[in-house]
Amino acid sequence: MKKLLLSLAVIAATFTSCSDDDNNNSNNAPAEAVLPDEITENMTLNAGTVYTLMGPVYVKSGVTLTIPAGTRIEGYAEEDAEEVSFLAVETGGKIIAQGTAENPIVMTSSKANPQPGDWGGLVVCGLAQTNLGTGVSAEVTGLTYGGTNSADNSGVYSYIVLEYAGALINQNAEFNGFTFYAVGSGTTVNNLLAYQGSDDGFEWFGGSVNATNLAAIGCQDDSFDWTEGWNGTVTNLYSDQSVATAFSADSRGIEADSNQNNETQAPISNPTLKNITLIGRNNAAVTSEAGIMLRRGTKGMIDNVYIANFKSTASGSYAVNFSGTGSQAHFTANPVTKVKLVNNTADTNIAAGISIDDNATGAGNGATAPTWMDWMGL
Repeated sequence: MKKLLLSLAVIAATFTSCSDDDNNNSNNAPAEAVLPDEITENMTLNAGTVYTLMGPVYVKSGVTLTIPAGTRIEGYAEEDAEEVSFLAVETGGKIIAQGTAENPIVMTSSKANPQPGDWGGLVVCGLAQTNLGTGVSAEVTGLTYGGTNSADNSGVYSYIVLEYAGALINQNAEFNGFTFYAVGSGTTVNNLLAYQGSDDGFEWFGGSVNATNLAAIGCQDDSFDWTEGWNGTVTNLYSDQSVATAFSADSRGIEADSNQNNETQAPISNPTLKNITLIGRNNAAVTSEAGIMLRRGTKGMIDNVYIANFKSTASGSYAVNFSGTGSQAHFTANPVTKVKLVNNTADTNIAAGISIDDNATGAGNGATAPTWMDWMGL
């Protein structure tokens, strides 16, 4: 076992003390601790300690977990791991994870040679609206989510690098990097990197949470995915799938739904997105390719988009694909504006749904990573 599992007494001392002792080891190695499977009281971690998730870790309702800038959290992924590790916030709980550009928070695999899918990632469950109702059972974790409070607050998530997530749940479901279940607009989300995940980088299941500066690099399925009535606003999204070590047959830069069983079920997904760069794999073997797939009734206001290198030999592969009567009608009336397309199989299946502008800068600098990503060290 790679990690030295501390005794309960030592773990408790680590959680209740922020002394400098953690940084005074004779070999200058960081201290180590294991997070309990349930966090039932307010807890502040120590930036000088490397924390391990040995399996599922739940922040319970009414409890706040504070993660200081510079903290490292590792999902245990060695050969003797007994279950998939992940960090989850239950409805009514919070994480205050306030990293900085100089000292980001890192959530990663425990392996010396990490791989996509080593661990589960971060799951946040809130009490905002979803078009599946209230008390919905999450696809991952089995937690419930969804309520009536659009301004629900699940904490702060800022300057976080989340790597090698996306562990398999079963043959039909995987964890994502960052998963937001009915998270409300009272939650702060900015400057996040999902790196080399085996499924989606970011996924929103309903809710009204807003965000700025999101990057998904090397994610094997969709970079950004929403469904169930998400109505947030996001400014600055950057995705590069070309560096992924594998890919799914239908990987997309953006995959967007509202409700797969009833396109008119309220609330309808209707986010506002501005400044987007999506770089595909430039690989015809991806059989169902799209820079943006807008379907199943989703609406939205989308502006300033750069889409490049989404290639496929399959019919129906477009840089921007509109599917289903509800989404097609909405985007015909409310086109995706300021769109620059470079080296894609085909532009779109509805010409009126996009407004071409060769001066569109996307996330800030076309295909090149924008300056707001400088802190990520890519």
